[in-house]
Amino acid sequence: MLTAVALTLAGCTGGARPGPDTNANTLTISGWSGDETMAALIERFEEKHPGVEVSFTGLPWPGILTQINTELVSGTASDFVVVFPGNGNPITVQTLARGNFLEDLSSQDWVPRFSEVNRTVMGTDGVVMMGANNFTIIPAIYNSQALAEVGASAPTTWGEVLELCSTARDHGKVAYALAGLAGGTYNYLPYALTATLVYGPHPDFGAQQAAGEASFSDSEWSTALDKYLEMSDAGCFTDDALGVSLEVAQDQVADGGALGIVTVSNQIGDIQRRAPEGTTFETAALPATDNPAETILPVGLGAGYGVNAHARNKELALQFMEFYLSDEGINVALEAGSIYPTIDVEGFEPIPTLAGVADQVRSDRTAVFPDQTWPSSYVGRVYQDEIQKILGGQATVEQSLATMDTAYHD
Repeated sequence: MLTAVALTLAGCTGGARPGPDTNANTLTISGWSGDETMAALIERFEEKHPGVEVSFTGLPWPGILTQINTELVSGTASDFVVVFPGNGNPITVQTLARGNFLEDLSSQDWVPRFSEVNRTVMGTDGVVMMGANNFTIIPAIYNSQALAEVGASAPTTWGEVLELCSTARDHGKVAYALAGLAGGTYNYLPYALTATLVYGPHPDFGAQQAAGEASFSDSEWSTALDKYLEMSDAGCFTDDALGVSLEVAQDQVADGGALGIVTVSNQIGDIQRRAPEGTTFETAALPATDNPAETILPVGLGAGYGVNAHARNKELALQFMEFYLSDEGINVALEAGSIYPTIDVEGFEPIPTLAGVADQVRSDRTAVFPDQTWPSSYVGRVYQDEIQKILGGQATVEQSLATMDTAYHD
Protein backbone atom coordinates (compact mmCIF):
# COMPACT_ATOMS: atom_id res chain seq x y z
CA MET A 1 0.00 0.00 0.00
CA LEU A 2 1.61 3.15 -1.21
CA THR A 3 1.02 6.72 -0.06
CA ALA A 4 -0.80 9.24 -2.20
CA VAL A 5 2.11 10.69 -4.13
CA ALA A 6 1.12 12.46 -7.32
CA LEU A 7 3.23 11.31 -10.23
CA THR A 8 2.75 11.40 -13.95
CA LEU A 9 4.04 8.08 -15.20
CA ALA A 10 6.19 8.07 -18.29
CA GLY A 11 4.23 6.94 -21.31
CA CYS A 12 0.98 6.97 -19.32
CA THR A 13 -1.95 9.29 -18.87
CA GLY A 14 -4.33 9.86 -15.98
CA GLY A 15 -7.84 11.19 -15.83
CA ALA A 16 -11.24 10.02 -16.95
CA ARG A 17 -11.89 6.50 -18.16
CA PRO A 18 -12.13 5.98 -21.91
CA GLY A 19 -15.55 5.59 -23.50
CA PRO A 20 -16.95 2.54 -25.30
CA ASP A 21 -15.14 3.47 -28.51
CA THR A 22 -11.73 2.78 -26.97
CA ASN A 23 -9.17 1.89 -29.63
CA ALA A 24 -8.47 -1.84 -29.92
CA ASN A 25 -4.78 -1.10 -29.32
CA THR A 26 -5.37 0.83 -26.08
CA LEU A 27 -5.13 -0.85 -22.69
CA THR A 28 -6.45 0.98 -19.63
CA ILE A 29 -4.95 0.35 -16.17
CA SER A 30 -5.95 1.65 -12.74
CA GLY A 31 -3.07 1.38 -10.28
CA TRP A 32 -1.31 3.12 -7.42
CA SER A 33 -0.32 6.77 -7.58
CA GLY A 34 3.45 6.97 -7.80
CA ASP A 35 4.00 3.30 -8.68
CA GLU A 36 7.40 3.36 -10.37
CA THR A 37 7.38 -0.40 -10.98
CA MET A 38 4.15 -0.16 -12.99
CA ALA A 39 5.59 2.75 -14.98
CA ALA A 40 8.56 0.56 -15.94
CA LEU A 41 6.32 -2.40 -16.77
CA ILE A 42 4.14 -0.26 -19.02
CA GLU A 43 7.15 1.14 -20.83
CA ARG A 44 8.56 -2.34 -21.51
CA PHE A 45 5.14 -3.71 -22.58
CA GLU A 46 4.71 -0.91 -25.10
CA GLU A 47 8.20 -1.61 -26.46
CA LYS A 48 7.28 -5.27 -26.92
CA HIS A 49 3.97 -4.42 -28.59
CA PRO A 50 4.50 -1.62 -31.13
CA GLY A 51 1.32 0.34 -31.71
CA VAL A 52 -0.13 -0.48 -28.29
CA GLU A 53 -0.81 2.44 -25.97
CA VAL A 54 -1.32 1.97 -22.24
CA SER A 55 -3.47 4.59 -20.50
CA PHE A 56 -2.71 4.65 -16.78
CA THR A 57 -4.76 6.19 -13.97
CA GLY A 58 -2.95 6.54 -10.64
CA LEU A 59 -5.16 6.33 -7.55
CA PRO A 60 -4.18 7.18 -3.95
CA TRP A 61 -4.66 5.19 -0.76
CA PRO A 62 -7.26 4.70 0.67
CA GLY A 63 -9.49 6.15 -2.07
CA ILE A 64 -8.37 3.43 -4.48
CA LEU A 65 -10.45 0.91 -2.51
CA THR A 66 -13.80 2.56 -3.11
CA GLN A 67 -13.06 4.04 -6.53
CA ILE A 68 -12.16 0.77 -8.25
CA ASN A 69 -15.06 -1.02 -6.57
CA THR A 70 -17.51 1.67 -7.64
CA GLU A 71 -16.23 1.67 -11.22
CA LEU A 72 -16.44 -2.11 -11.51
CA VAL A 73 -20.03 -2.02 -10.29
CA SER A 74 -20.94 0.82 -12.68
CA GLY A 75 -19.16 -0.70 -15.69
CA THR A 76 -16.66 2.15 -16.06
CA ALA A 77 -13.55 0.42 -14.67
CA SER A 78 -10.25 0.04 -16.46
CA ASP A 79 -9.30 -3.20 -18.22
CA PHE A 80 -6.58 -4.03 -15.68
CA VAL A 81 -7.16 -3.08 -12.04
CA VAL A 82 -5.59 -3.35 -8.60
CA VAL A 83 -6.95 -6.31 -6.62
CA PHE A 84 -6.03 -7.51 -3.13
CA PRO A 85 -5.84 -11.20 -2.17
CA GLY A 86 -8.41 -12.87 0.08
CA ASN A 87 -11.02 -10.74 1.84
CA GLY A 88 -10.84 -7.66 4.01
CA ASN A 89 -11.56 -4.62 1.81
CA PRO A 90 -13.85 -3.63 -1.11
CA ILE A 91 -11.41 -4.71 -3.83
CA THR A 92 -10.24 -8.05 -2.48
CA VAL A 93 -10.52 -10.90 -4.93
CA GLN A 94 -13.13 -12.84 -2.99
CA THR A 95 -15.29 -9.75 -2.52
CA LEU A 96 -15.20 -8.94 -6.24
CA ALA A 97 -15.71 -12.59 -7.24
CA ARG A 98 -19.17 -12.51 -5.68
CA GLY A 99 -20.18 -9.90 -8.25
CA ASN A 100 -18.49 -11.71 -11.17
CA PHE A 101 -16.29 -8.67 -11.76
CA LEU A 102 -13.01 -10.52 -12.41
CA GLU A 103 -11.81 -12.75 -15.25
CA ASP A 104 -10.71 -16.36 -14.63
CA LEU A 105 -6.89 -16.45 -14.88
CA SER A 106 -6.42 -20.10 -13.88
CA SER A 107 -4.99 -21.16 -17.25
CA GLN A 108 -2.24 -18.55 -17.35
CA ASP A 109 1.36 -19.77 -17.36
CA TRP A 110 2.38 -18.20 -14.05
CA VAL A 111 -0.37 -19.76 -11.89
CA PRO A 112 1.45 -23.08 -11.08
CA ARG A 113 4.42 -21.10 -9.74
CA PHE A 114 2.38 -20.06 -6.71
CA SER A 115 1.90 -22.41 -3.79
CA GLU A 116 -1.45 -23.98 -3.08
CA VAL A 117 -1.69 -21.88 0.09
CA ASN A 118 -1.18 -18.68 -1.90
CA ARG A 119 -3.66 -19.71 -4.57
CA THR A 120 -6.41 -20.11 -1.97
CA VAL A 121 -6.36 -16.32 -1.43
CA MET A 122 -5.94 -15.50 -5.13
CA GLY A 123 -9.49 -16.46 -6.01
CA THR A 124 -12.36 -18.62 -4.88
CA ASP A 125 -13.61 -22.18 -5.39
CA GLY A 126 -10.30 -23.16 -7.01
CA VAL A 127 -10.47 -20.36 -9.61
CA VAL A 128 -7.54 -17.90 -9.69
CA MET A 129 -8.64 -14.33 -10.42
CA MET A 130 -5.68 -12.17 -9.39
CA GLY A 131 -1.93 -12.29 -9.15
CA ALA A 132 0.68 -10.28 -7.24
CA ASN A 133 4.36 -9.83 -8.01
CA ASN A 134 5.34 -8.96 -4.45
CA PHE A 135 5.09 -10.23 -0.92
CA THR A 136 4.05 -7.67 1.66
CA ILE A 137 5.88 -7.97 4.97
CA ILE A 138 4.97 -6.30 8.26
CA PRO A 139 8.27 -5.77 10.08
CA ALA A 140 9.42 -3.10 12.46
CA ILE A 141 11.38 -0.61 10.36
CA TYR A 142 14.09 1.22 12.30
CA ASN A 143 16.15 4.33 11.60
CA SER A 144 19.67 2.96 12.15
CA GLN A 145 21.20 6.33 13.03
CA ALA A 146 18.41 7.08 15.52
CA LEU A 147 18.94 3.71 17.23
CA ALA A 148 22.67 4.37 17.48
CA GLU A 149 22.04 7.85 18.87
CA VAL A 150 20.19 6.40 21.87
CA GLY A 151 22.57 3.44 22.22
CA ALA A 152 19.94 0.85 21.31
CA SER A 153 19.43 -1.98 18.85
CA ALA A 154 16.34 -3.65 17.39
CA PRO A 155 14.50 -5.57 20.15
CA THR A 156 14.38 -9.36 20.00
CA THR A 157 12.13 -9.89 23.05
CA TRP A 158 8.97 -8.28 24.38
CA GLY A 159 10.85 -6.97 27.40
CA GLU A 160 13.33 -5.27 25.08
CA VAL A 161 10.44 -3.62 23.19
CA LEU A 162 9.25 -1.94 26.39
CA GLU A 163 12.83 -1.07 27.33
CA LEU A 164 13.30 0.60 23.94
CA CYS A 165 10.22 2.71 24.59
CA SER A 166 11.68 3.93 27.88
CA THR A 167 15.08 4.61 26.31
CA ALA A 168 13.53 6.59 23.47
CA ARG A 169 11.51 8.74 25.88
CA ASP A 170 14.65 9.45 27.94
CA HIS A 171 16.20 10.89 24.78
CA GLY A 172 13.21 12.98 23.78
CA LYS A 173 12.04 10.55 21.11
CA VAL A 174 9.39 7.87 20.72
CA ALA A 175 10.16 4.26 19.93
CA TYR A 176 7.47 3.75 17.29
CA ALA A 177 5.72 6.30 15.12
CA LEU A 178 2.01 5.52 14.90
CA ALA A 179 -0.47 6.99 12.43
CA GLY A 180 -3.94 6.66 13.91
CA LEU A 181 -5.94 8.42 11.21
CA ALA A 182 -7.78 6.44 8.51
CA GLY A 183 -5.26 5.08 6.05
CA GLY A 184 -2.57 5.08 8.74
CA THR A 185 -0.49 2.35 10.38
CA TYR A 186 -2.46 1.67 13.58
CA ASN A 187 -3.99 -1.56 12.22
CA TYR A 188 -0.67 -3.24 11.36
CA LEU A 189 0.86 -3.62 14.81
CA PRO A 190 -1.83 -6.08 16.01
CA TYR A 191 -1.08 -8.15 12.90
CA ALA A 192 2.57 -8.30 13.99
CA LEU A 193 1.62 -9.37 17.52
CA THR A 194 -1.02 -11.93 16.51
CA ALA A 195 1.43 -13.52 14.05
CA THR A 196 3.41 -14.73 17.06
CA LEU A 197 0.55 -15.20 19.51
CA VAL A 198 -2.23 -16.60 17.29
CA TYR A 199 -1.52 -17.48 13.67
CA GLY A 200 2.01 -18.83 14.03
CA PRO A 201 1.23 -21.34 16.80
CA HIS A 202 -2.17 -22.10 15.22
CA PRO A 203 -1.85 -21.88 11.42
CA ASP A 204 -5.31 -23.39 11.06
CA PHE A 205 -6.92 -20.68 13.20
CA GLY A 206 -8.58 -19.06 10.17
CA ALA A 207 -10.15 -22.38 9.14
CA GLN A 208 -11.27 -23.06 12.71
CA GLN A 209 -12.82 -19.62 12.91
CA ALA A 210 -14.71 -20.20 9.65
CA ALA A 211 -16.00 -23.50 11.05
CA GLY A 212 -17.21 -21.81 14.22
CA GLU A 213 -14.59 -23.57 16.34
CA ALA A 214 -12.56 -20.45 17.23
CA SER A 215 -13.24 -16.77 17.80
CA PHE A 216 -11.47 -13.48 18.33
CA SER A 217 -12.69 -13.28 21.92
CA ASP A 218 -11.68 -16.80 22.94
CA SER A 219 -8.12 -16.63 21.65
CA GLU A 220 -4.77 -14.91 22.12
CA TRP A 221 -6.15 -11.94 20.18
CA SER A 222 -7.01 -10.61 23.63
CA THR A 223 -3.38 -10.95 24.74
CA ALA A 224 -2.16 -9.22 21.57
CA LEU A 225 -4.45 -6.23 22.06
CA ASP A 226 -3.57 -6.04 25.76
CA LYS A 227 0.07 -5.81 24.71
CA TYR A 228 -0.84 -3.07 22.22
CA LEU A 229 -2.36 -1.08 25.08
CA GLU A 230 0.68 -1.85 27.24
CA MET A 231 2.87 -0.25 24.58
CA SER A 232 0.57 2.77 24.44
CA ASP A 233 0.61 3.15 28.24
CA ALA A 234 4.42 2.84 28.21
CA GLY A 235 4.71 5.82 25.87
CA CYS A 236 5.92 3.75 22.94
CA PHE A 237 3.92 5.72 20.37
CA THR A 238 3.56 9.15 18.94
CA ASP A 239 1.64 11.50 21.23
CA ASP A 240 -2.01 11.93 20.21
CA ALA A 241 -1.53 9.19 17.61
CA LEU A 242 -5.21 9.13 16.64
CA GLY A 243 -4.73 12.55 15.05
CA VAL A 244 -1.51 11.64 13.20
CA SER A 245 -1.51 11.02 9.43
CA LEU A 246 0.55 8.43 7.60
CA GLU A 247 2.80 11.10 6.07
CA VAL A 248 3.55 12.68 9.46
CA ALA A 249 4.39 9.29 10.98
CA GLN A 250 6.70 8.49 8.07
CA ASP A 251 8.42 11.85 8.53
CA GLN A 252 8.97 11.11 12.22
CA VAL A 253 10.88 7.90 11.56
CA ALA A 254 12.62 9.41 8.53
CA ASP A 255 14.09 12.28 10.54
CA GLY A 256 14.81 10.21 13.66
CA GLY A 257 12.17 11.72 15.94
CA ALA A 258 10.87 8.16 16.14
CA LEU A 259 13.25 5.23 16.27
CA GLY A 260 11.00 3.01 14.18
CA ILE A 261 7.57 2.20 12.83
CA VAL A 262 5.60 -1.03 12.39
CA THR A 263 4.07 -1.01 8.94
CA VAL A 264 4.01 -2.74 5.58
CA SER A 265 7.30 -3.15 3.74
CA ASN A 266 5.94 -1.26 0.73
CA GLN A 267 6.35 1.96 2.70
CA ILE A 268 10.12 1.61 3.07
CA GLY A 269 10.74 3.53 -0.14
CA ASP A 270 8.48 6.39 0.96
CA ILE A 271 10.27 6.66 4.30
CA GLN A 272 13.69 6.60 2.65
CA ARG A 273 12.70 9.38 0.24
CA ARG A 274 11.64 11.54 3.19
CA ALA A 275 14.89 11.00 5.12
CA PRO A 276 18.02 13.16 5.05
CA GLU A 277 20.73 11.97 2.68
CA GLY A 278 22.84 9.20 4.20
CA THR A 279 20.12 7.91 6.54
CA THR A 280 19.87 4.12 6.57
CA PHE A 281 17.14 1.82 7.81
CA GLU A 282 16.92 -1.75 9.06
CA THR A 283 14.14 -4.22 9.74
CA ALA A 284 13.32 -6.90 12.29
CA ALA A 285 10.28 -8.95 13.21
CA LEU A 286 8.45 -7.38 16.16
CA PRO A 287 8.59 -9.79 19.13
CA ALA A 288 5.52 -10.53 21.25
CA THR A 289 7.12 -12.86 23.84
CA ASP A 290 10.42 -13.10 25.67
CA ASN A 291 11.58 -16.08 23.60
CA PRO A 292 13.10 -14.89 20.28
CA ALA A 293 12.58 -18.35 18.78
CA GLU A 294 8.81 -17.83 19.05
CA THR A 295 8.72 -14.63 16.99
CA ILE A 296 6.70 -15.04 13.79
CA LEU A 297 6.81 -12.59 10.88
CA PRO A 298 3.59 -11.57 9.09
CA VAL A 299 4.02 -12.16 5.35
CA GLY A 300 1.23 -12.03 2.83
CA LEU A 301 0.67 -11.66 -0.86
CA GLY A 302 0.71 -7.97 -1.58
CA ALA A 303 -1.80 -6.07 -3.62
CA GLY A 304 -1.68 -7.22 -7.22
CA TYR A 305 -3.86 -7.00 -10.29
CA GLY A 306 -6.78 -8.66 -11.97
CA VAL A 307 -8.50 -8.41 -15.33
CA ASN A 308 -11.90 -6.74 -15.45
CA ALA A 309 -14.38 -9.41 -16.57
CA HIS A 310 -16.11 -6.72 -18.63
CA ALA A 311 -12.93 -5.16 -20.00
CA ARG A 312 -13.22 -3.31 -23.29
CA ASN A 313 -9.90 -4.78 -24.34
CA LYS A 314 -9.81 -8.08 -22.48
CA GLU A 315 -7.37 -9.82 -24.83
CA LEU A 316 -4.75 -7.12 -24.34
CA ALA A 317 -5.38 -7.12 -20.57
CA LEU A 318 -4.77 -10.88 -20.45
CA GLN A 319 -1.53 -10.41 -22.38
CA PHE A 320 -0.42 -7.76 -19.90
CA MET A 321 -1.26 -10.12 -17.01
CA GLU A 322 0.99 -12.82 -18.50
CA PHE A 323 3.77 -10.27 -18.91
CA TYR A 324 3.30 -8.84 -15.40
CA LEU A 325 4.05 -12.23 -13.79
CA SER A 326 6.58 -13.53 -16.32
CA ASP A 327 10.28 -13.74 -15.48
CA GLU A 328 10.83 -10.69 -17.66
CA GLY A 329 8.08 -8.73 -15.92
CA ILE A 330 9.33 -9.66 -12.44
CA ASN A 331 12.85 -8.54 -13.36
CA VAL A 332 11.56 -5.24 -14.73
CA ALA A 333 9.75 -4.65 -11.44
CA LEU A 334 12.84 -5.57 -9.42
CA GLU A 335 14.95 -3.11 -11.38
CA ALA A 336 12.41 -0.34 -10.81
CA GLY A 337 11.43 -0.81 -7.17
CA SER A 338 12.01 -2.51 -3.83
CA ILE A 339 9.63 -5.44 -4.20
CA TYR A 340 10.15 -8.84 -2.61
CA PRO A 341 9.08 -11.12 -5.48
CA THR A 342 6.43 -13.78 -5.08
CA ILE A 343 8.07 -15.85 -7.82
CA ASP A 344 11.62 -17.13 -7.38
CA VAL A 345 14.05 -15.17 -9.52
CA GLU A 346 17.62 -16.35 -10.07
CA GLY A 347 20.13 -14.02 -8.44
CA PHE A 348 17.55 -12.03 -6.48
CA GLU A 349 18.97 -10.13 -3.52
CA PRO A 350 16.58 -8.17 -1.27
CA ILE A 351 17.27 -4.50 -0.64
CA PRO A 352 19.67 -3.95 2.29
CA THR A 353 16.88 -2.56 4.47
CA LEU A 354 15.15 -5.96 4.41
CA ALA A 355 18.27 -7.91 5.37
CA GLY A 356 16.99 -8.33 8.93
CA VAL A 357 13.93 -10.29 7.80
CA ALA A 358 15.01 -11.67 4.41
CA ASP A 359 15.79 -15.19 5.64
CA GLN A 360 12.61 -15.41 7.66
CA VAL A 361 10.34 -14.33 4.79
CA ARG A 362 10.74 -17.66 2.96
CA SER A 363 10.95 -19.80 6.09
CA ASP A 364 8.21 -21.56 8.04
CA ARG A 365 8.38 -18.84 10.71
CA THR A 366 5.79 -16.68 8.97
CA ALA A 367 2.03 -16.22 9.18
CA VAL A 368 -0.56 -14.89 6.75
CA PHE A 369 -2.33 -11.59 7.32
CA PRO A 370 -5.49 -12.22 9.35
CA ASP A 371 -7.81 -10.26 7.05
CA GLN A 372 -6.99 -12.49 4.07
CA THR A 373 -9.06 -15.25 5.71
CA TRP A 374 -11.93 -13.09 6.97
CA PRO A 375 -15.27 -13.70 5.24
CA SER A 376 -15.90 -10.13 4.09
CA SER A 377 -14.47 -6.64 3.88
CA TYR A 378 -16.98 -5.63 6.54
CA VAL A 379 -14.95 -7.47 9.20
CA GLY A 380 -11.90 -5.45 8.19
CA ARG A 381 -13.78 -2.17 8.53
CA VAL A 382 -15.10 -3.14 11.96
CA TYR A 383 -11.60 -4.25 13.03
CA GLN A 384 -10.10 -0.89 12.10
CA ASP A 385 -12.88 1.01 13.88
CA GLU A 386 -12.44 -1.08 17.02
CA ILE A 387 -8.65 -0.62 17.12
CA GLN A 388 -9.17 3.14 17.04
CA LYS A 389 -11.73 2.85 19.85
CA ILE A 390 -9.33 0.78 21.96
CA LEU A 391 -6.50 3.28 21.47
CA GLY A 392 -8.87 6.15 22.23
CA GLY A 393 -10.22 4.54 25.40
CA GLN A 394 -13.73 4.28 23.95
CA ALA A 395 -13.91 0.48 24.21
CA THR A 396 -12.23 -2.28 26.15
CA VAL A 397 -10.40 -5.12 24.45
CA GLU A 398 -13.17 -7.48 25.53
CA GLN A 399 -15.88 -5.25 24.05
CA SER A 400 -14.05 -4.75 20.76
CA LEU A 401 -13.33 -8.44 20.25
CA ALA A 402 -16.99 -9.25 20.89
CA THR A 403 -17.95 -6.66 18.27
CA MET A 404 -15.48 -8.21 15.81
CA ASP A 405 -16.95 -11.67 16.47
CA THR A 406 -20.41 -10.35 15.66
CA ALA A 407 -19.13 -8.73 12.45
CA TYR A 408 -17.40 -11.97 11.44
CA HIS A 409 -20.68 -13.89 11.56
CA ASP A 410 -22.93 -11.18 10.05
